[in-house]
Amino acid sequence: MWQDELKIYYSNLSGNQKKVADLFFREKDKAGKMTLKECAEKAGVGQATVLRMLEKSGYSGWSEFQKMIWQEKGSRKYANQDQRKNEIKTENAKIKKHVSVYHVIENDLAMIEDMAMCLEMSKLEEVVKIIKKAKLIDVYGTDNSANAAAELSGRLLHLGLASRNYSDLFFQKISAGHLGMKDVAIGFSSSGSTKAVIEALDSARKAGAVTIAVTAEEESDLAKDADYVFMTPVRHTSEVSRWISSRISQIAFVDALCAAILESDREKFGKMLTQSASEFVEDIVH
Repeated sequence: MWQDELKIYYSNLSGNQKKVADLFFREKDKAGKMTLKECAEKAGVGQATVLRMLEKSGYSGWSEFQKMIWQEKGSRKYANQDQRKNEIKTENAKIKKHVSVYHVIENDLAMIEDMAMCLEMSKLEEVVKIIKKAKLIDVYGTDNSANAAAELSGRLLHLGLASRNYSDLFFQKISAGHLGMKDVAIGFSSSGSTKAVIEALDSARKAGAVTIAVTAEEESDLAKDADYVFMTPVRHTSEVSRWISSRISQIAFVDALCAAILESDREKFGKMLTQSASEFVEDIVH
């Protein structure tokens, strides 16, 4: 029984994580019908805390936990899915040596799902309005988060929004200090403890800019002082996934944010994208 499994790991959970486990014990009959957001709200914790509690208890994420509950209830739907998965595993036994590769892909898909579950659409829509009105948008990120920061900045430029991104840590901080009340600063850090990004976002906040943190740790230093926080949960199941995992959920967030901007005014931003594409082709030709 899943309740018995939670009891085994209960003593190793943090205070907030125990709140989640206690909720499941109290409402075991409703646990399989809850969404991640509903669970977090009922327990009085963040969605990322729920996911970390499940991970400590041996589950890969919310979906697997829900699946376990319904399996125990004898759900034919999930039983059939498991049967098909077993068939696929049997069919692919000859490529068993590559199983780690498939685990990484499976993990990547699960992280995207986790990010989507943590994404608050009302907050995203509010941030889109702010970004659209911004005079300048600074995007910060270093190490594994540098790619996501550069990707977002580039896409914003394609949408006709003024954005800049510096790989040099010193320039990031200087740029942040020159922002104003009509500007926006976005900082990427999976751990939420990257000193350069924290300092840049802090400088931007003190300069009057709206600050947005994108992190896997909702209680991190980066998240604490940001005006808006978006969660990009990560999973580390191997050395390979440890290296790439943060990028997967971060890029998924970049996709979601840019899609939301585009959908907010498809005619305007569609023209901007068309113009950017034509200029790109023209540069190649010449």
